[in-house]
Amino acid sequence: MKNKDLTPLIMWFVLVAAIIVVAFIRLSRISGVWDKYPVNLETIFISLYILWMIIELRVSKKDVNTEGKKTSDFASCQMYGLGQALTFLSALWFPSVWHAPNTAHFIGICLFFLSVCYRLWAIHTLGQFYSHRVRTVTQHQIVDSGPYRFTRHPAYAGMIIANTGISLYFFNWVTISVFLFILVPAILLRIVIEEKTLFGIEGYSEFAKKRKRLFPAIW
Repeated sequence: MKNKDLTPLIMWFVLVAAIIVVAFIRLSRISGVWDKYPVNLETIFISLYILWMIIELRVSKKDVNTEGKKTSDFASCQMYGLGQALTFLSALWFPSVWHAPNTAHFIGICLFFLSVCYRLWAIHTLGQFYSHRVRTVTQHQIVDSGPYRFTRHPAYAGMIIANTGISLYFFNWVTISVFLFILVPAILLRIVIEEKTLFGIEGYSEFAKKRKRLFPAIW
């Protein structure tokens, strides 16, 4: 009998369902705000977020089967997922300090879109070795192409920048606090836990010496 880990899949369905419910409530509250513009940027942003979740669903489905894999999450998957969920849900639920469409909305959605594309590029490049869980698989190899030429954890960098875009677009202090004090620490914790596993893979030490973790020349 194969081992099953349904946590990532369950978290995905709960998050998407919650987003849809809260999004309908939000859109009813702000009806008319975007009437003077050719598009409703609010609807586009929410749709892009759900599309992102659908694209990453294949990773969650793949993570269900843990047979032959050694996991070492220490609950970081749950913390990471909770931080991501609360950041976007709080952004949708709490009123923004922006009372009318402005430049911050356009910068925020562009930042979100570009960073999600960067994250998906990283996931695609890593291929079978990418997971929402911290684990190793048989014949695990070091990938140094694509965005991994520049940093060790581009997918996490994309997540951080994407949620920076969310925080800017839907700017409110609850979302900012959740992002800075829950999601970012959860990502940093995952990196620490993940690298304890990665440094056990042949060649990772040499790979790490030439690249920063998240952002070139910073960290």
